[in-house]
Amino acid sequence: MKTFTDRFLKVLSEAPEDPAMTDADAASAQLDPGTDPAVLDVQDVPELDPRANPANDMVKQQNAQFAGQIGEWVGKVEEFIEYLNGIGPESVNSQINSAPCDTIMDDIARSETKKIGRIAQDLRSLSESLKSYLIANDD
Repeated sequence: MKTFTDRFLKVLSEAPEDPAMTDADAASAQLDPGTDPAVLDVQDVPELDPRANPANDMVKQQNAQFAGQIGEWVGKVEEFIEYLNGIGPESVNSQINSAPCDTIMDDIARSETKKIGRIAQDLRSLSESLKSYLIANDD
């Protein structure tokens, strides 16, 4: 029993080649009777510039609006990071760590300082991710 490959190669090698037939002739032979092949000729059609697509312009406008919104988010997230774990005396972490001993703030400092730092670190990661999207959008 012959394999499909053997049969295919036999048919391919035995197929008579018509040196006079061009691609255009072969294409016109596939058309319905009465169809003029000249109407399908696209050589005279000017090439369109893909950058001039109105849909692309709309997407760019939307991305510009969203980029402004994301920029605001980044600003607010970074403000909150500074509020939580900044080096200034007004940050939450500074206030709880500078509180006197045996107070509720001292209890919070002992149990929650790492959590506040971890949250600030996660927020910093989010901020940097959002910035990377903004940078990628500028391209």
